[in-house]
Amino acid sequence: MDIEEYLRQKRELEAKKEMLEAKEKVDQDKDRFKKDHRAKLYAEHGVTPKHTSADQHPSDHNLSHSYRAPSSGPGVWNTLLLFLIFVLLVVSYFMPRFGEDQIRGIVQQETDNDPAKTSQTQEDTKEKEDIIQNVQDEEEDDIKDPPDGPLITIFTKDDEEGQFDDEGKIDGEILVLNIASGLKYYEDFTIQINNKEIDPIMCKIDREVQIDTNFDGKNDLEDHDLDRFKIEFDPKSTETINTDVVPGTIDNGNYEGKGDISTTYEARCYFCLDEDCKKTDDAAESTSSTFFRVLINKELEIGTTNNNTNRSR
Repeated sequence: MDIEEYLRQKRELEAKKEMLEAKEKVDQDKDRFKKDHRAKLYAEHGVTPKHTSADQHPSDHNLSHSYRAPSSGPGVWNTLLLFLIFVLLVVSYFMPRFGEDQIRGIVQQETDNDPAKTSQTQEDTKEKEDIIQNVQDEEEDDIKDPPDGPLITIFTKDDEEGQFDDEGKIDGEILVLNIASGLKYYEDFTIQINNKEIDPIMCKIDREVQIDTNFDGKNDLEDHDLDRFKIEFDPKSTETINTDVVPGTIDNGNYEGKGDISTTYEARCYFCLDEDCKKTDDAAESTSSTFFRVLINKELEIGTTNNNTNRSR
């Protein structure tokens, strides 16, 4: 209930109260007037009231038998009562609303002084602020987060031993290659990429190679090759890469035919915007990668007479 409704009901109750009090007073005056008038009539006509014995006539009563017409007093009182009621109604309806600002101040002061109300108000304010902040955060996320790119899968498998796991191992073991002569590279592997979308896509494949030449746990050589491969995919299709060698050409040092070699291929894929996939939706990018390790010539003395490659895990 707001303050105006409260004041209106309060004024109505006060007006009704005043009307009832006025009516009660008028009724009392009418009763008293009737009693006095009846007593005078009894006295004028020598009639003894039922509640008064015959020998108890008031000494101050006039025992004359002359008759006087009844007074018109009750009609005057009724007129005054109606007039008073009318005045009260007019006043209650047109009375200015004095003190509303003061009443609001008192209500506000009581609210401020009530710890429970103050705590509830603070909780409501905090809840509103949290809702506003959440909405703002969601709007910012919608602006910052680009649309989802194509869904793909990518993995690498050794042509003889099987697929590499997420740790770059096969059946929990690192692939070991002992290459006595010839090119001391690893080339018997295949990268497979699957397009899970019903639309054509294009993927750019980056390669990163890290080489620990002395097997001490620290990388000595690195190579970063962006856009090493670029492949277009039909809807729901699969493409493979089996022409690469590791470690290949190293830009910042010389590979001497041995080392712990860690290789990562990362695919960056986009939806095609035309039939020839000359234009792509670069704002909707997805990435996925595959990783493997090989140890080349960790224990073998490199010679020139043996052309065999020994493989172990």
